[in-house]
Amino acid sequence: MDAGKVVELIEAVGHSYESLLASGKIPSHSLDELYPGCDRLDLEVENGIELTFWAETKVLESFFITLMKTMPSTVKYEGELPRPYTSAMNQSDVHRIFGDPMESRGPIKMPEPMGQTGGWESYPLDPTIHPGKKVVFQYTAAMEVKTLVFTLIDKGHD
Repeated sequence: MDAGKVVELIEAVGHSYESLLASGKIPSHSLDELYPGCDRLDLEVENGIELTFWAETKVLESFFITLMKTMPSTVKYEGELPRPYTSAMNQSDVHRIFGDPMESRGPIKMPEPMGQTGGWESYPLDPTIHPGKKVVFQYTAAMEVKTLVFTLIDKGHD
């Protein structure tokens, strides 16, 4: 995937599954339910790229880009990223580029095989280009960016 397609998917956040299919922005694959009754539906676009839709409305709420293989089942994204994102960033790089986060959560210990995490930080995207959206940087214990998440600021539900 090239950087332009990544930008297209960031812009797609907040749009319905049907409209994204009709516009050709996403492949024609069925949405997967992680478990019966799950309130979110997933679509893996390619290795390391996952879209999450709210099951009730089928609106795209989050777009995940996996930058690091942190568990055996994790698949890393190998394509291009738009500026200012890079495939190898750490918390210092994020702070230098984006400044102070609007929200953050410090490191937490998760059950194995995940183990220790470095927490996360979120930043609003430019409201003139991406209104109502933010980017979340998820960190490893070594404070390297493991995942980029482009998501709605207000999803309208819990």
